[in-house]
Amino acid sequence: MYYQNPNIARLQRSKFHEARGEVLRLDMNESPEGLPEGFVERVKEKITPGLLASYPEKETLTALLAQQNKISERELSITAGSDEAMRLLFECFGEEGKEAVMAAPSFEMYRIYAEMTGMRRRTVEYEEDLTLSVPRLLKAIGPDTRLVILLNPNSPIGTEYREEEVRAVIQKARDRGAVVVVDEAYHGFSSGTFLPLIKEYENLLVLRTFSKLFAMAGLRVGYAAGNEKLISMLEKAQSTFNVNTVGLLFAQELLQDPDLLQRQRQLEKEGHAWLEKALRQDGYRVFSRAGNWLLFYPRRGSAEIVRRLKEKKIFIRDYQNGVLKGWLRVSTGGLETMQRFYAAFCEAEREE
Repeated sequence: MYYQNPNIARLQRSKFHEARGEVLRLDMNESPEGLPEGFVERVKEKITPGLLASYPEKETLTALLAQQNKISERELSITAGSDEAMRLLFECFGEEGKEAVMAAPSFEMYRIYAEMTGMRRRTVEYEEDLTLSVPRLLKAIGPDTRLVILLNPNSPIGTEYREEEVRAVIQKARDRGAVVVVDEAYHGFSSGTFLPLIKEYENLLVLRTFSKLFAMAGLRVGYAAGNEKLISMLEKAQSTFNVNTVGLLFAQELLQDPDLLQRQRQLEKEGHAWLEKALRQDGYRVFSRAGNWLLFYPRRGSAEIVRRLKEKKIFIRDYQNGVLKGWLRVSTGGLETMQRFYAAFCEAEREE
C-alpha cells in the first residue's frame, strides 16, 4: 500500500464545481459586474503570442506594489491569490502538533491548511451579538501558539479590529515566538490597513488579493507583505513561476488606473447602501459592517431561500451552524445588480 499523508487523508473538504457562467454570482464575494469591458479589451490587446509563450516575470508588479505601499520590494511577495500565501505561511511557520489561533467563524481555508499541516486550531468564537472578545483572543495565545490569524475585515462577519487591539495581539504573539497574519482580502472595502506595521514588528505578515475590489478572482493574483526574513521564507517555499502572465498584466494595468478602482468602490458602495436600506425598510434583521457583502435574517428558512434563488439562477450563501445559523450572506455590487437580486429574493420569500 502506498503512503498517504494522514493529515490530508482525514480532511473534510467541500469544493464548488457548479457551472457559474450563466448565473448571478452573489455567494463568494466576487465582483458581480467585473471590470469595465473597455478596460478589459484594452489590456487584452497587450496579450501577444510571445507574452503567452514566456514564463511570467513578477518584477514590474512587485515594484508597483512596493511603491504604492511605501515598502521595500524585499518586503513583498507575489502569490497565486492570497490563498497561496495562506498555505505557504502554514508550511513555513506552522509546526505540527502546535496551535494556530483564530476567530470563528472565519475563512474556511485557514482551518483546512491547519489540518493539512497537522496543527491544532484554537478558536475564539464570536458572541451572539456578532462581536469578538479581543481579551479572550489574547488569552488564547499561549506557549504552543505558532500562528495567530486575524481577518480584517473578518469574513464572513465584517467586523474590524482597532489598531491598539492588533498591536496587543502582535506583541503577545511576539513574546510567544508566534507569527501574526492579518488577512486584508477586503481592504478595498474597509476603513484602514495594518500593512504599515510591518515596519515595526518582525512577526507580522499582511495578505492582500486582487480577487475582490480588483475583480480578478479568475486570474489568481495576491501578495504578502512583511519583513525581509518572513518574505524570504515564503519565497523559498514557492514554486518557480507561481503566478500567470495574464494575471500579472491585468494587475499592473489596474494599479496604474486609480480612477477605475475608485469607480469600482463607488459602484459597490451605492448598491450596498440601497440593498441595506431596502432590507431594513421591509423589517429584516441586517448586519452590515465592512466588506462587499451583508448578512440578513430571512423569514423563511435560509436553505429554502438559497434553493429557490438557485432555481432563478442567483447564487447566495447561507449558514447552517454556529452563531450565523439561519443567516443569509449576499455579495454586494452595483445598484442594478442589487435591485435584480432583491426582486428575486422577495419572490422567493412569498412563493408557496
